[in-house]
Amino acid sequence: MKQNFKMAVFSLMFALAMPVMAQGTEDYLKPCDKPLPQFTLKAVGNLNDPDFMNQLTAQLNTPRSNDIVCWSTKVEPSFSESYEIQCVCNTDSRKCRLELKIQNQQEPHVLEIDEELAYQMRTLIDAAVYSATNLPSKQSVQQKLDILKTGEGADFSVAGLDGTTFRFFNRQYGAKCWSPRGGNNGALVAIGQDLYNAIAYKDVDKINSKLADIKSLARKYASLLDDPYKEYLLLRIDKKPQNWWWSEI
Repeated sequence: MKQNFKMAVFSLMFALAMPVMAQGTEDYLKPCDKPLPQFTLKAVGNLNDPDFMNQLTAQLNTPRSNDIVCWSTKVEPSFSESYEIQCVCNTDSRKCRLELKIQNQQEPHVLEIDEELAYQMRTLIDAAVYSATNLPSKQSVQQKLDILKTGEGADFSVAGLDGTTFRFFNRQYGAKCWSPRGGNNGALVAIGQDLYNAIAYKDVDKINSKLADIKSLARKYASLLDDPYKEYLLLRIDKKPQNWWWSEI
């Protein structure tokens, strides 16, 4: 009971703090200034590079859990506890869940979710993160776009005195914003708050009802990019790649 009350108070403080000091209505995120979480892919490079191939081989030989963290968000208020939401997918059962980890609380709060919601949030996070210009090579994205189209092939700022930093991570990159009031970033933060409330109250319908908003916002972020990034991400909203949880984009 005490922990639930603490979460409700924290949620209220979060909502009240948002409009205090805002950065405006920017649509682009900024590159993240913090190290990537441990679940992100580390082997990124050219297949003709021996050092890269050694790094990739080492990763493939490392025992893996069937639970894959496919995206996460981290919220860091200036004067209250931070928290992180991770989306975890089991590659055997295809079951997905959200884990809410609050600073100074040992056990995470868990909410089971549908794979479709997990996937569409992953697509939104990808599009949003890549708006910060953390872009893979055009050649690699063009190859993935061709595979998705045909089904053929293998798919291996000065912030002010008070406010909140929001960080978003896919499996390869991170991006951030600070106390957005509107625009794409404000909408992304609002969806993050919906995720928080859904976990806090164990009410998956709270976030399932936002699925159309998630897709719409993913389209807005994707439209900020040039092709083939834009075309690939827009197509991915309606056409799910195989083993999407492993992909770096």
